[in-house]
Amino acid sequence: MKVGLIQTRGLGDIVIAAPIAQHHLDAGHEVVWPVDARFVAAVQAAFPGVRFVPVDAAATGEASLDYFVKAPLAALERAGVDATFCLYAYLSGLDVVDRKLAAALKFDEYKYAVCGVPFARKWNLRIARDAARERALLERLDLVRETRPIALVHEQGSDFRVDIALPADVEASHRVVRIGALTDNPFDWLGVLERAAMFVCVDSVFANLAEQLDLGGRRFLYLRSPMAATPVFRNGWQFR
Repeated sequence: MKVGLIQTRGLGDIVIAAPIAQHHLDAGHEVVWPVDARFVAAVQAAFPGVRFVPVDAAATGEASLDYFVKAPLAALERAGVDATFCLYAYLSGLDVVDRKLAAALKFDEYKYAVCGVPFARKWNLRIARDAARERALLERLDLVRETRPIALVHEQGSDFRVDIALPADVEASHRVVRIGALTDNPFDWLGVLERAAMFVCVDSVFANLAEQLDLGGRRFLYLRSPMAATPVFRNGWQFR
């Protein structure tokens, strides 16, 4: 069977939903997934079993029905999929959801429920890591021979930013690293995240990676959304 997923963006949502695609791959199905063209290189490398199809935001308009649904549907029809799952729990102006599920569940739970995939599968995320790119970033940050514990900080989400000030004792005792635009692929940061004794972050793709892969030592999360729009975090976070 050939399965199609509709979730054009963002990277955090794609990471949340990637185990759904992997569930279908494990069952012997093909998976076709249209995503924003800007993400294709990164997610195709991270999830090589999935066939990602680019959606051109410049052609569709980034906040349009074409971008979120019509262009992905057309791509899935061209690919000849047998079953299509739309993962949005809410989309303004369009009735594309199972209203009963959307009203009762958090948005990440919804993605799994609407596909009939056990929600526990979210924490079985598999990523094809690029050791060379991870090493290059570690070297650029001068972390390869770092002996102090690392405090990793991420302050900028797609639509949210907070200036995070660490306690003075942490600043004094840790090597503080702030995630920034040093690479065009967020998965390159996995090597740093794996080494971090502490991870302080906003709700974003990096928080999802830390949660689903159980990385980052002690974890502190700055919340940005109401309950229904906040993913389930179960791996020992302290919330701010």
